[in-house]
Amino acid sequence: MTLLSTSTLSDIAQFFTVLIVFIAVLVITMLCTKWIGNFQKIQGASGSAEVIETVRIAPGKWIQIIRIGKKYKAIAICKDTVTYLGEVDEADLKTDDTSEKKSFSEVLSKVFTDKNE
Repeated sequence: MTLLSTSTLSDIAQFFTVLIVFIAVLVITMLCTKWIGNFQKIQGASGSAEVIETVRIAPGKWIQIIRIGKKYKAIAICKDTVTYLGEVDEADLKTDDTSEKKSFSEVLSKVFTDKNE
């Protein structure tokens, strides 16, 4: 009977060890993802170029409106090429004044509250 008891205790200890390692890996992954996201946000915000909108027109093909300085340009992006399409007037762009930056948790909570109603 003591052999079964020792084996059971060993299995339980092994289970909790694996569980703790799994949780530690998840936490480390979350922290690294946040760090990389913040790093990329800082890198992208420091320049004079910004992607305003991207529209997929076919598999592997997109049209982007980008802001370079104070001018807006349209470009076509394919698998191997980027083609300049022309300049876009700022007045022609559709702006969404109601958009505000929300945290991921706010968006996620809104999704769950919308589904429950």
